[in-house]
Amino acid sequence: MADTPTTAAPVLSVSRLDHRVSPDFALRSLTFSVNAGEGVAIIGTNGAGKTTLIRLVAGLLRPSGGEVRICGTPPRRWGQVGRHIGYVQQAKDLPDGVSVETYVKHQLKLRRADPGRYEELIALADLERYRHQYVRSLSGGSQRKLHVICAVAHRPDLLILDEPTTGLDPTARETLLELLGSLKKDGVGVLFASHHRDELVALADSVVVLHQGRQIKDASLDAVTRWGERSSLILEAFTESHLERLQDWAGQEAQSGGPVRSVRAADQGVRLDLSDGDHQGTLAEVVARAHAAGLALRSASYFQPTLADVVRSIVDQVEPEDIA
Repeated sequence: MADTPTTAAPVLSVSRLDHRVSPDFALRSLTFSVNAGEGVAIIGTNGAGKTTLIRLVAGLLRPSGGEVRICGTPPRRWGQVGRHIGYVQQAKDLPDGVSVETYVKHQLKLRRADPGRYEELIALADLERYRHQYVRSLSGGSQRKLHVICAVAHRPDLLILDEPTTGLDPTARETLLELLGSLKKDGVGVLFASHHRDELVALADSVVVLHQGRQIKDASLDAVTRWGERSSLILEAFTESHLERLQDWAGQEAQSGGPVRSVRAADQGVRLDLSDGDHQGTLAEVVARAHAAGLALRSASYFQPTLADVVRSIVDQVEPEDIA
């Protein structure tokens, strides 16, 4: 990391930040902080202002009001704060005909970083075997890891990422999240905009939830990551001919006074929304009743909500006084 500040101030402090995006949309009164070694996720529906907020923090946009400080200094003083920031945008092109080794060493030079860090950085990203390969020929996951190690080549205090794993396959996502987790353990503060629940589980210590440019107060990370846990079941009919019987049976279950509160259609099956409470054993119980009723099921599982599902639920339930 860059030289440690003389005080215990956060590596990022955002205070009552405003930014007018258009006549119809603005970020308003956003306040949060990121400490060394802490991960903070920015989530919200599409168009909520996540990328705009990321660009404001990175110093690429100037706020209309309020304040952003990086290790105590406003980002507009780039000569002072640039050494504290690493920034990875959502999509970034790589040059043709340039090897991994040439590209990383060039980035070290641009960032006035120690040239001796080259071996450390490519080892950190597990790119040693690709050192002579052209950067454009790397897989999407390896390209994203390359961007990350270049962004931290100068040992910044704060790493800023816009949807870091979007477009990656599950294996590439996992390895990138491991890389980012290791940087956190080394004391780097991480601020990232996200659409993916697994990113929050892996990296976030707290969360900023945006809705129409405003910040929803008191939205805890635990509430976000645990929302919907074992709250619904998905039952898939064995064949299409069994689907109508399954739907009829599910409707009866919802009226029986048991754990099933309501029923909705799902692909080749039904989704059973459960009443409040602990439903750790409910899946086995419901499947046993379905089999006893003579129903053939292809699959049965707990419904796994996406982060978009979670955000929509939070927004639907929020009261006006809960929006900052």
